[in-house]
Amino acid sequence: MSHYRRRAGLCAPLLIAATLRVMMGVATLIVVLPGHAQAPAPLPPLGQQSANTILLPDRGNVTILKLDDQLRVGQPISDGKALTFTSSDSIDGVVDRDMHLKGRAQIRRNGAVLKADEITYDPDTDVADLLGNAELSKGNVTFKGPKGQFKVDAREGAMETPVYLLRDNGGNGSANKLTVQSADVFVFDKATYTTCTPENMDWYFTVSTMEIDNEQKEMVGTHGVMRFFDVPIAYVPYFTAPTGGQRRSGLLAPVAGYSSNNGLDITQPYYVNIAPNRDLLLLPRYMNQRGAMLGAQYRFLDSQYSGTAMGEFMSYDKKTGTDRWKYDWQQRQIFSGGMGYGGVPLPGAWTGYANMSRVSDNMYPTDFSQSIAGAVTSQFRQEAGTTKNLTGSLSNWTVGAKAATFQTLQPDPTVTVQAPYNILPNITAAYNNRMTPAAADASGKYLALPSGPVTTFSSDFTRFSYNIGGNLAATAPGVYSQADRTVLKGAMSLPQVTPGYYLTPKVSFQSNTYNATQFTTGTVPIVQGFTIPTFSLDSGLALEREAAELKGFYGRDMLVTVEPRAFYLYTPYQSQAQTPIFDTADAGFGVSQIFSENTFVGNDRIADSNAATLGLTSRMIEANTGAERANVTLAQKQQFTGQRVGLNGNITNPTTYSDTLGSGSIRLLGNFSADVFGQYNTQLNKFVQSTVGGSWRPTPGRSLNFGYRNVWSPPVQASVQNNQTFVPAATTTDQYNISGQWPLTREVSVLGRWGYDALATKTLNTLMALEWTRDCWTFRGAYSQVVNTSQITTTQILFQIEFRGFASAGSNPVDIMKLNVPGYMPTSKPIPPSIYENYQ
Repeated sequence: MSHYRRRAGLCAPLLIAATLRVMMGVATLIVVLPGHAQAPAPLPPLGQQSANTILLPDRGNVTILKLDDQLRVGQPISDGKALTFTSSDSIDGVVDRDMHLKGRAQIRRNGAVLKADEITYDPDTDVADLLGNAELSKGNVTFKGPKGQFKVDAREGAMETPVYLLRDNGGNGSANKLTVQSADVFVFDKATYTTCTPENMDWYFTVSTMEIDNEQKEMVGTHGVMRFFDVPIAYVPYFTAPTGGQRRSGLLAPVAGYSSNNGLDITQPYYVNIAPNRDLLLLPRYMNQRGAMLGAQYRFLDSQYSGTAMGEFMSYDKKTGTDRWKYDWQQRQIFSGGMGYGGVPLPGAWTGYANMSRVSDNMYPTDFSQSIAGAVTSQFRQEAGTTKNLTGSLSNWTVGAKAATFQTLQPDPTVTVQAPYNILPNITAAYNNRMTPAAADASGKYLALPSGPVTTFSSDFTRFSYNIGGNLAATAPGVYSQADRTVLKGAMSLPQVTPGYYLTPKVSFQSNTYNATQFTTGTVPIVQGFTIPTFSLDSGLALEREAAELKGFYGRDMLVTVEPRAFYLYTPYQSQAQTPIFDTADAGFGVSQIFSENTFVGNDRIADSNAATLGLTSRMIEANTGAERANVTLAQKQQFTGQRVGLNGNITNPTTYSDTLGSGSIRLLGNFSADVFGQYNTQLNKFVQSTVGGSWRPTPGRSLNFGYRNVWSPPVQASVQNNQTFVPAATTTDQYNISGQWPLTREVSVLGRWGYDALATKTLNTLMALEWTRDCWTFRGAYSQVVNTSQITTTQILFQIEFRGFASAGSNPVDIMKLNVPGYMPTSKPIPPSIYENYQ
């Protein structure tokens, strides 16, 4: 018989000391091992030297060559100090005159290797003649040909009809002649370049001359012709291209596509590598139905600040007859102190930020955005703020200030988007203190969990402003042109947390005061504030047991948990019908919201409550990895007195029962997953929210997804204060979507998505895409149709051909594929070569 037990973990023996010892040991080992490799023991006496001991030139502290258990990178040495090694099946010649190496002949020097069937070396002229299967290797570059001639010391030479391989990016080709000008500069005459394998030369680039600088990782060529399946498709008189992954200034691949809004749309990016931590991207763009546009994006990164600045400008739009523009500036700044892991400010840090963006008109995102998310953006903000963590006796305090204005667009004339109030300014101060933090006990074996009361206090002053007279009255957030709001909050809780249960009593309060100026005097009553206390008691258990009965299904040891939770909340009723709304909305109703202290988000509403919420969660967890395979949650709130405070006034007929919530998810080993959420209303006897989703991803590159969502919204009360008209209860969402990615052959995959709105009885979005991948190129094509507004539907045709390791052309549809098809995996990029891949 199986029994549940309290979950173990936090009260187990403390492992910090042991972990520190292991980390110190690893750190010591890291220091000792390099030291051992670089400074071995002194040479033994001559008579004691083993047969495997070989003297080496001075490489810093390394004086001998000996067997090691792994490959290591030694300290680089100059050619003048490097020794030359030779090997072959036979050797003859005259000392200091000439040397003949026959049969598997090799000459090695400082990372460079010469190989051939026969090598003749003349020390007087420093010339090595290679005859038969000649090969030169240097780093990740290899050249092969029938014969060659090289100056070993000068690192100069030539090779007839060579073939070459660049392992950094898989580039390879052939030439009539190779000239080695220095150790890292190679010049080709009448050469080809490709990243295809010799068996599948689908594309290749022919040049009159080509120079490869292996140190700068750069390739320069003249009179280049691009051939795809032996058909010339492009010609360039001069070009430069990187052979590695380093950033470099120059033209990027053009981006071309078609949309119903703009017609043919072509962008030619130019990248400027200003510095290792700064760059600039110029984006000249031409749309045949609108005209020319110039865009630019500047990125910067420093230890104290980082950010981006971008802008777009069109002097004349053929369709609208106006100029069009956009700017976006985002920056994070550290004025003092520093940032910890994850960007969390360290104690005493003073930070600031700026987020400024704006467009010229309501239709700019719809007309010019090159992504679906950008096309539906209806609000741009201009915001700047700062935060300071105090130190010393005030180390528990954090102060901050910000100011923000908003540009709210109205792209759909049939739908009015309500604008928020501008914040000019917002000033905050917050106090947070934990009396007894986590600490080890006297023995050092156990960890004492945090205990004692948690005290928090915050003050918030905000001036809200909106120019009602200079904007459409219908879009105003309320009837106030300006309002000052002061919010004081305080709370004290006493958490009792163990591995098996927790109990947290908490008392808190919130006090709001207002000073508001009406745009038209006398239209609404005088604004009222409030002071409201709250008491809550949160508790829960965490029980688990070994589930031997599930091992046969999952094929591994499993645990099953039972986690009941009880939450009581009491907040007395105080009418807030004369309190305006500035930054508050309904929090929605979900598994997380049902256990919250307030049904609203923001500072202008405190919901009255006298209720107990009961919930139960059960999970199936892999015992060895902790991976969650399934979970089920049920919860319901019992209102002893119905909630009377509403968002736009008092609720006339409050109910004493909340809806019942349920959610579940399952992750099977066959990469099948399903999620379901439901909210059942007992009064209406119907589901008011339901979401169902499932996906099957048997292997990378194969996925099928399904989703359904239905939402019934309760009526919205009318409010003159908040410029809100009455909205009756109705089903507001009833949508389906299907998407997937599946290979037709080993090279060709298809993708698609279909979204349907059952309320409007029309298709919301459609995507059909194809991806054709060969070993050295990939073609992607996509057709997308999206309903932007009630009157505008945008159709896009995107296509791109990517020549791997060289260039690409077209409009990259990968972003739109990722957005529409969950689980979509684009063609994987080749793994960068190891420095030991061509180890000789």
